[in-house]
Amino acid sequence: MNPARRLAWIAPWLALCLLVACSAPVPPSDPRDLIELRWIKAYPRESRSDVETGLLWGLSHLGARLPRGAQVVRWHGDTLTLDLAQAQVLEETLPAWRSLLAAMKASGEYQALGALDIGRFMALTLGSSRHYYALTGADPRYHSAISRLRFVTPAAIAKSAVAHGNRLIEVSEAQRVDQLAFIAREGEGIIGEGSFVPQEIELLDVMPNGQLRFALYGLDGNLKSAASVALTRAGKPAKCMWCHESGLHTTLVDFAGVPGHLDRAAFDSLVRERQKILSDYRDALDIQIDYRELQDHTYAELLYLTFEEPSLDRLAREWGVSTGRAAQLLVGKPVHAQEEFAYLGEALYLRADVESLAPYAVQAVPQSVREPSAHEPDLIERPGH
Repeated sequence: MNPARRLAWIAPWLALCLLVACSAPVPPSDPRDLIELRWIKAYPRESRSDVETGLLWGLSHLGARLPRGAQVVRWHGDTLTLDLAQAQVLEETLPAWRSLLAAMKASGEYQALGALDIGRFMALTLGSSRHYYALTGADPRYHSAISRLRFVTPAAIAKSAVAHGNRLIEVSEAQRVDQLAFIAREGEGIIGEGSFVPQEIELLDVMPNGQLRFALYGLDGNLKSAASVALTRAGKPAKCMWCHESGLHTTLVDFAGVPGHLDRAAFDSLVRERQKILSDYRDALDIQIDYRELQDHTYAELLYLTFEEPSLDRLAREWGVSTGRAAQLLVGKPVHAQEEFAYLGEALYLRADVESLAPYAVQAVPQSVREPSAHEPDLIERPGH
């Protein structure tokens, strides 16, 4: 047969085969990787699109790959099914995810309503340090975490926008994104006088999806839930995410150079070089979030902020009661204004003050997603425990 005629004869059959292959149903995900989440509208202009964007950004902060075209979220009314298999969370963290989801599904709220408040989900993942470390695969030991990295001369930050005193920052040697890392040491004393003594360590590196990962370590080399308020404003990993806005920061405060250390200009130059490595890597990813949309991360923050500081209307919807009944239940509870987003309201409650009023048993969340909390949940079963 003439080659041209043969190709003409084969082409339609090939196209049909490709169509059938592409339209083949995706096998159902393991039920352990699925959870139902309910959206409780928190402010007038909040939309389903905002919620989905926020959830996807939250999952990205937790290491999920989020390949374009994957059906990570399926809506049915104001409830959605989250599919972690479609999200493609870090493979080594899947047992931790399944353990946490099982605990969420066993809660009184989930048993009563068939779904978990999406704000509570965010508070128990992004906002709970122990869970965040497990879900992102943060190394539990500092020396193990940096064993594959090499660092250049440290920068001495004599005046910091984060630490109350001096701050020592080391930048990794890096040609590729998986070599990117920053170490910040906070402590007491003056670097320039040789009296600086580190008390704790912050480590920033990059996950395969291009998102930053944050880990806080004590002098014993073990992970900490939050940085010490006596030394720094850094708070918990979720505060690091909020402050960095998924990017690498040059120095925010001018300071005098210290001999034997990088000065501000040299440090900022290294940061810009590494930001380019990171940006180039992200541009090549085929994922459902767009790192160039610099404010999209805010939708993830709004999901946990509106849960952490709910309005009367949100609580009424959450509990399935009228606003009048909710107001009766809330008599005597203090209110405050939202400092970061004024449009959220001036009469907001603190989650810790209202949890006991819910008509079902709930899983306790940290008192704060960003700041040190007396209670840090640990619902994940770990091997050997």
